[in-house]
Amino acid sequence: MTVTIKDIARIVGVSPTAVSRALNGHRDIGEETRAKIKRVAQELGYRRNAIARGLVTKRTDTIGLFVLGRGATGFGDPFAYEVILGVMDTVSSGGYDLVLYGIGGPSPASGRRLGGPSCAGSYVGKCKERQVDGVIMMGLRTDDPQYRSLGELDVPCVLIDVTPPCEGIGFVGSDNVLGAKTATEHLISLGHTRIGMLNGHAYATVSAERLEGYKIALMNAGIPYNPALVFEGDFSGESGGRAARYFMALSNDVRPTAVVAASDVMAIGLVQALKGMGIAVPQDVSVVGFDDIPSASHVDPPLTTVRQARYDLGATAARMVLERLADGSRSPKAFPHPGFRLATNLVVRGSTAPPRS
Repeated sequence: MTVTIKDIARIVGVSPTAVSRALNGHRDIGEETRAKIKRVAQELGYRRNAIARGLVTKRTDTIGLFVLGRGATGFGDPFAYEVILGVMDTVSSGGYDLVLYGIGGPSPASGRRLGGPSCAGSYVGKCKERQVDGVIMMGLRTDDPQYRSLGELDVPCVLIDVTPPCEGIGFVGSDNVLGAKTATEHLISLGHTRIGMLNGHAYATVSAERLEGYKIALMNAGIPYNPALVFEGDFSGESGGRAARYFMALSNDVRPTAVVAASDVMAIGLVQALKGMGIAVPQDVSVVGFDDIPSASHVDPPLTTVRQARYDLGATAARMVLERLADGSRSPKAFPHPGFRLATNLVVRGSTAPPRS
């Protein structure tokens, strides 16, 4: 037999309206009465009808998380995994459910798109269809046709590692400039002067930021910036292999003795390709990654890298959305903070060493 609000009201001796308001967290019901209502509801096994409640409150207690591009594999992606966990734990502890949208990028082998706006509907449309109360997005490219349409959202939205296209959208990311600067300075301190940069694609905010940090470190050390030492990858291991072939084809006076990679996945691909070419890491070429994914400490040699607080990226994004909802307004236009930058730190392992004399 289904337990109703009227059943609880009859036992407690209050009106059904009072029961409804108590169960929905309204403070106009006395603390003692509210506690009694919740206790009786729990004893009777009462379950709220989320759909009916949503029709009244105009809220569904759901947060939408869009995981775009290569991270759309979610729990199979070493970077996205912990970010998603951070979002999930924070959303759940706040009493919300999570709706996960995984929208893929191009297949490395065929270039065919695994998923995206054309087959999944618009991001804004998806949010309205599910009537989510807030939105978090990671992996969004700035060349995505829907990037600039995010301003049409009528619920709070936070982007992870992507510069918002307009005011009113929240942001959280790592301090990518300082992270890449620190990685490059580490190589300079070892005596390297010909330092390559294996960057991500041009449509990722983090690519521009990590390239900037690399340039700043070179400039501070009086080392001229050489664009020939920058290779544009796509955050895949395959692009790390392509970078290895590119760097090693450079003339002896240009060829790098060390490389900063904008992701661990690319760095590992680079190391594997270099070893396949008979080039020793770090004896011939030192390599620094970015992210500190779990496998970074288990590859041969263990990867020196810039550690990101991946779990905290997701948790912070979720807290920003929940704080906006907690103030009683669904408006996305007034985040209390324009954004947060989380600290990174260098983890030195076995893939870096002084250059051969």
